[in-house]
Amino acid sequence: MSALAQNGPPPMEQVKRILIIKPSSLGDVVNALPFLASLRRRYPDRHIAWLVEEEAAGLLLGHPLLDRVIVSGRRRWGRQLLVPLRWPSTLREIGRLIAELRSGRYDLIVDLQGLLKSALMLLSAGARFRVGFAGAREGSQRVLTHLVPLPLEPMHAVDRYLEVARFLGADPASKTFVFPSSPEDGLRAEVLMTEAGVRPGDPVVALNPRARWPTKLWGEERFARLGEMLARGCGAKILVTGSLSDLPLANRLAARMNPAPFVLAGRTDLRLLIALLKRIDLLVTLDSGPMHLAAALGTPLVALFGPTDPRLNGPYESEAVVLRVPLPCSPCLKRRCQIREDRLCMRSISEEEVAAAASAILAKGKRCRMGAGPS
Repeated sequence: MSALAQNGPPPMEQVKRILIIKPSSLGDVVNALPFLASLRRRYPDRHIAWLVEEEAAGLLLGHPLLDRVIVSGRRRWGRQLLVPLRWPSTLREIGRLIAELRSGRYDLIVDLQGLLKSALMLLSAGARFRVGFAGAREGSQRVLTHLVPLPLEPMHAVDRYLEVARFLGADPASKTFVFPSSPEDGLRAEVLMTEAGVRPGDPVVALNPRARWPTKLWGEERFARLGEMLARGCGAKILVTGSLSDLPLANRLAARMNPAPFVLAGRTDLRLLIALLKRIDLLVTLDSGPMHLAAALGTPLVALFGPTDPRLNGPYESEAVVLRVPLPCSPCLKRRCQIREDRLCMRSISEEEVAAAASAILAKGKRCRMGAGPS
């Protein structure tokens, strides 16, 4: 235990202003939303702010349960600091973030990240009470005043964050995902669906072929083959999702497919992606941020797992099929493959297996229009 840490929770009657530190990644921010909902239900009159990085800020800006969103450009600043000419402007931005954190005058800071980077942000903000996980990594628990104990058995990220809610006196039983939304988001989604050629009655399947870790990748040629199987076998309209940086990958995948899919990569912000995920019939995805978004929204999905553990970071309590091949080396939780046969865990999942799972979900929802199954 940290030399500073105390047993038990902080005195919440002395807390008026709360800062949540959960900067990244996209999937982790999604999984922390039930914690926010639980905390807000218990403390409706408290000021609650959230510190988040730019890539996930769209999930929180305009959020109805937050009083303030503080956006960090940490990843971008790291790249800019490699260019000496960018140092002055980058340091000014960092200084403005520190000033914004300090100006919040927070009584309680909750560190859900548990890393050195979040500990530095916590120290920059300053607060009398600083809560985080017992056993947090990179020495980050040394700056905490109250440590949240966790069970020894594996626990999904959502439940882990809800243990912090319980520690703070909130009820973790109601697991609610709340997202910001507006009618404009829905209208933009309808425009894209029309542009994609989706007609009433068409089953719509989105493919998410991208993940951060190389070990999570399944292969663009496999996604292309899968898309063709679902398009021809179920009459599905295929969409390919991704960020702007994923556009070359999405275009290569589309070039392999007949019939050609509609490429969404680079055309959606997070709010629009949420609106689109509400309108499709199925997402086939790797372990990634969009997977967690779809699960939280209740979108049916097929998720492919290899190096990571779905018990810890799989789709949470959703209509999801998780496909993985039990190998002695999986889950390894490694970004780089440690065996000679690179990504054997992912390559062992066949296109036919994924197509069968996807077709079964579509058929269950009476969305496999042709009823012929994959071909």
